[in-house]
Amino acid sequence: MSGLVNALNIGKSSLLAGQKAIEVTGNNISNVNTPGYSREVPIFSDFPSIEMRGFFVGRGAQVALVDREHDAFITRQIQEKSAGLGDAEAKADPLTELERIISISDNSLASKIDEFFGSWQDLSIDPSSRTSRETVIISGEHLATAFSQTIEDLNTLRRNLDINLISHVEELNAKLDEMVSLNGRITTIEATGQIALADRDRRDLLVQEISAALGTRSVESPTTGQVSLFLPNGIPVLQDAYCLNLSYDNSGDYLDVYLEINSQRVSFSTDNIGGSFSGMLQMRDEFIPDVIADLDQLAYNLAIEVNQVHQWGTGLDGGFSRPFFTPPAQATGSAKALSVAISDYRQVAAGRSDATGDNTNALDIAALGQAQNMNGTESYVEFYSSLASRIGTESRQNQLALAGSQDSLEQLSNLRDAKVGVSLEEEMINLLKYQRSFEASAKFVATIDEVMDSLLSLKR
Repeated sequence: MSGLVNALNIGKSSLLAGQKAIEVTGNNISNVNTPGYSREVPIFSDFPSIEMRGFFVGRGAQVALVDREHDAFITRQIQEKSAGLGDAEAKADPLTELERIISISDNSLASKIDEFFGSWQDLSIDPSSRTSRETVIISGEHLATAFSQTIEDLNTLRRNLDINLISHVEELNAKLDEMVSLNGRITTIEATGQIALADRDRRDLLVQEISAALGTRSVESPTTGQVSLFLPNGIPVLQDAYCLNLSYDNSGDYLDVYLEINSQRVSFSTDNIGGSFSGMLQMRDEFIPDVIADLDQLAYNLAIEVNQVHQWGTGLDGGFSRPFFTPPAQATGSAKALSVAISDYRQVAAGRSDATGDNTNALDIAALGQAQNMNGTESYVEFYSSLASRIGTESRQNQLALAGSQDSLEQLSNLRDAKVGVSLEEEMINLLKYQRSFEASAKFVATIDEVMDSLLSLKR
């Protein structure tokens, strides 16, 4: 009789193991579309055998552990590619906006430069014309406004990048806090011998997102299972159950994002971070300032050269040595501060004398439009066109880098899904296998029940 009881226990353990395997398979199927989900696998093991009348008899099977499929190499590759993708994505919109601001169109700064020197050419045809003289002043004011508006648009773009950085700081702090919580839960759960399946999946996804933002690299402790995150220069952002939350200071002209370590502020720059933060900071602190510096140099050279020639001439009021633009003190800030210094049409120095028909000075200023006064190799419009071309080239290169990063990440994601993701076909096969196992176990229990009933009927 004891053998039949042991057989019933074997049937019971088999039923429970089959039921658990079906539950795991059902969970896999239900999470087929869950981002970052890793396929769960039931690990079967047998119970220790016992000795019965000189024989060792098995006691059935059990699901000892539910494990998760995981490929550390692919996961690390995804994290690294995410950092590159984050950098390229962060630059995409600012570069598109820069192409709009620094463009070669009918209403661009280049057209205003052409209009300005064209107005001097028109004035040389009829230097006594009040209308032509007033047009020169108006075109100069339009040019100054175009420079100022372009600089303002660029500064607005920099401020918008600050707003994006602030929103990213708040999101990252929330993710880092969640990482700390997940680290603690994973250690607690796995201390019992089980695997923190859902928590590890969620943590892997968070590590990928943080890497896309900061270019962090991750290190998992082999003893506690906790993950630490380090910036590209080795500064720890998260270590075990402790993290450094990001802070920012917008009291200055532009936002300062930093970590506070031992009461010392470590500001973020392209030298110590990667990912989308690096892309945004590179645009804000390097690329856009370089564009502004080029525009300042353009405005400075133009104002200096035009003023020099204009001061050689004489207005209809007899005045001379008079600058056309307000003289810039230095190149820095010239584009924003450019302004016309005269307001009376009679002050326009079209000639070298006050004779109404003298157009020599107007011709000389008009000729400046074609002169190679920028670096000795380019005219003003050519210099501006080169700047626009450089921005366009940078934008196209970034689009190529973005497409390449997206393609690489997609391939890695597909490879991950093939190795550790859920395959509905495979899960259906497993479901049939576990179903048949469960049915066989139930049939086994029913058979033992019939045998026990027959045995008991003999005694009756």
